[in-house]
Order: sequence, then structure tokens, then C-alpha cells
Amino acid sequence: MASKSEQQPIGFITVRLHPEFGYFGGFLLVNHLARPLEFHCTLPIKPSRAQSILYGPTLDEFLCGEQIARALVLKAKASPVVIFTDAGAVLSLRNIMSHPIVMVEGKNDAGSDVNSLHHRPSGSSRSYHRFELDDCPLAVLEAYRDDAAQIQTLWQQMDSQVDLREPFGRIADALLEAHPTTKAA
Repeated sequence: MASKSEQQPIGFITVRLHPEFGYFGGFLLVNHLARPLEFHCTLPIKPSRAQSILYGPTLDEFLCGEQIARALVLKAKASPVVIFTDAGAVLSLRNIMSHPIVMVEGKNDAGSDVNSLHHRPSGSSRSYHRFELDDCPLAVLEAYRDDAAQIQTLWQQMDSQVDLREPFGRIADALLEAHPTTKAA
């Protein structure tokens, strides 16, 4: 029988920007063995010119974190113990939700065919608290630096076999599969 910590899902969210269609979001929940439990994705969201003007440099954080990522997390049946992202703009989700949100830094596996969904919105320049987990560089918003210790403790308890970069490639491939028009663009 799996321990309680092994039963807690781990979340992975990415948001990709397609030059023609806009922002696409995907959320993958996995177990401690990296096996999928749930997957959710959004339809493309393209901000209006007025939104781009009014939100200015905070547009990516608003769309990616407060709109797309929030909708994906709320849609999920299971509640993840931690959410990893490869898009810095998604970290703004932490301002409106209590889940620890952490960014996996560095080069991520972008999937096998993501030429049309390669850009990950980074958000405005914010202060990050950086740390490592299994030799993987991570960052949380400076305002939530205590999340780093909480995440490290959770990770040790979970004895997880999840490669923190790999799920983002699966999400990107699934987004391309869910939105085949992006392949032809």
C-alpha cells in the first residue's frame, strides 16, 4: 500500500505562446512515479490590443498565472501538493492560491515538435529565491521564499521518481495534439 505522501499528486503547468493563436495552457497531475493522473488544457487566449496596453508589463503574469493557471488548477479533481512550472509568468498564481508554486529553471525538454508552441512567457522581472532539488535549479517568488523549505521537505518525504523537467515536454506535445491547427501554422 502506498504511503500518504506517495498518494499526493504533483502538478506541472506550462503556458506557451503561439504567435498567431495566443496563449495555451496545460496542467498535468502525476503520481510519485510520474504516471499521469489528470490532464487539462485551455483553448487559446489572445489578449486584445486594449488589454495589452492597459496591463502593460504585467499582462503575461495576469493571463498566465491569474487566468490560465488558476482555471486549470480549479478544474482539476485532485489537489496537488506542489505545482511546478517552466514559465515564470505562472508564478503569479501563488499570489492568489495557497499551493506552493515553483519554477524549474534552465533548459527544459520542449517536446518533440514544438516549433509553433516554443515560447514560455517569463513575466516581468521579479525577485526570485533560488534553490535546488535533486540537482535541479528552482525558483520561487521572493515574497514566498518559505515555500522553498516546504517543497524540499515534501520532496524528501515523497521519495519521488519524477524528473522535474520531463513532464513539460509531455504537456507541450499534448497541447499540440489537442490543438492541431498550431502544427500547420
